[in-house]
Parts: sequence; C-alpha cells; structure tokens
Amino acid sequence: MEPNPIFSEFQLDFFKRINIEPKPIETLGDVSEVMSGCAQIFSFENLDVVTNTTEPLNREVIIQQLVNNKQGGLCYKINSVFYYFIKSFGFNIYQVRCCVENQETHDRWQIDGAHIINIIEYENKKYLADVAFGCNLSYEPIPISEDSIGNEEIIESCTGLYRVRKVDNIIRGLKYTYILEFRKPDTFLPESARNWTNGYAFDPLLKAINVDENDKIDSHATQIQQLIIDDPTKEFNVKPLATKVVNNESIATLTANSFTLTNCKTGEKTKVTFDNDNEIKQLEQFNQHLISIFNLPPLKFLPKI
Repeated sequence: MEPNPIFSEFQLDFFKRINIEPKPIETLGDVSEVMSGCAQIFSFENLDVVTNTTEPLNREVIIQQLVNNKQGGLCYKINSVFYYFIKSFGFNIYQVRCCVENQETHDRWQIDGAHIINIIEYENKKYLADVAFGCNLSYEPIPISEDSIGNEEIIESCTGLYRVRKVDNIIRGLKYTYILEFRKPDTFLPESARNWTNGYAFDPLLKAINVDENDKIDSHATQIQQLIIDDPTKEFNVKPLATKVVNNESIATLTANSFTLTNCKTGEKTKVTFDNDNEIKQLEQFNQHLISIFNLPPLKFLPKI
C-alpha cells in the first residue's frame, strides 16, 4: 500500500473549503475538479469595497479571508487564492492582467489591467484558468493556441461555452494578443445571448511577476483593488453585488434592490424585488438572501447609491 500523501495545512483547508477530498493535484483533470469546486463555493462579490472595509492584500490575508473566514471577493482575491493552491502542487502557473469589455453595454473597454487571470503551462501548452469572471466560468482550463485561428477549441460548462481567440490590435494602443469569448447554449433565451461575446483581452506572455511569495504584499491584488475603489465609472465600487453558481443549474445574483435566479440552460429568470421604500425592510431582505444563498455574513447597512 502506498503511503498517504502529506498535505500542507493550507492545502487541507482549501480542499475542505471547496468540498473536495484531499488528493494530489497532478493533471489538468485535477485542476478542472478544483475549478469546479471554486465555481460552486466562492461568491463573486464586492461587499468589502462598497462598505469601505478593504485592507492591503497579501497571500496570508487573502487565504484568511477566502479560506478561513469563508468570504468571497472579486477576481484579484478568488483567482489569487486559486493560484496559491495550484502552485503549491508544483504546477507552472502564473498570473496575467487583462482588460475587460463592459459586460452590460459591450460598447467600451474597462480600466486596463483591472482583471487578473491565471495561465497554466502544462505539457508544453498554455491554458487559461479563470475562476472569478463573475459567473462566466468554464470549470476547466481553456487551451491557448497560436495555430488554431478560426478553429479554436471550445470548452462548455453549465454556465456557457468558452474559447480563446488570437487577435491583433483588439484595443487601440494596447498590445493584447488574445481574447476570451463566451456565449450561452442554444437552449438559452434571448437568442442574442447565443452569439459570441467579448469577455476580456490579454497577453499570456505578460506575466504579473512581482507577486510577493513572502507574504509581505501582493502588489497586483492590492493595485487592482485600488483601481476598483477609484474607478470613476463606479462599476464595482458603489452598488453592492454578489453572484454565484447554484447547484450547477442556476446563477444567483443579489443587488441592493433585488435577488434574481437565472436558469443556466434556458435563461428563465425568477426575481424578487425588495421593499426599496423602507430601508430597514430592504436591508432585512438583502441580508436574508446574502445569508441563505451566499453563506455570507449580513451587512450592517446598505451603501447609499
């Protein structure tokens, strides 16, 4: 009988957090299992930003918040804790900063460098591994290839279809070379959601190399957090938001005004609108869903919008 693998305390805590039995993470299939676990556990949320309770970030702080305190977060936290975990098993993984297209209007690009992703090099190939692009989650690494122009490999999960496409000059003045695209399944309504949509542009060679492994400060996470806080478009720094995948069937979205459950296959929505004319009642309704659906602690107040 082979001896049991020895895992670090962080690895054991992370496995427990994402409801996976401890096992060696050695293949892309293993990584996919971790990505699936992250998608179902971590809430994509900005509550510390909108309540002005952020703090400088490093490896220790991010692990404490997301693993030990069971919080969620935005990309710079969730993708970073995933990076720490996968790297701890010896994978060649690094982070890259991106530019996201506005996901409501799709008519402009957001702040350059305000989204961070993971690139995995495995058996001489590169893969995109993003566990924190809202609920647009592939559940497995997406191949990045220089030779597949027009024939990109498509990865499908319960949340939709995903591909990485090689591009030139996608954003004027910025030298990004690839773009993540996604769409909803053929069963989804409205039909417009079935068209390929820009997610974000990136260059897999532009490594975010000054992530401090000695716990002093994660400069990229802290920088992106500050970009979000200072963003003049107020995309994520004013309105409270929490969203996550529920039972691999639906996407739950919580705002100050409502809670919406969207069926991943059909796009059918079930919406509960809060009593926005009564601040106390509104807060109670918001917190009820925050606790029961997202397993997050209640807010003491809703930020004024």
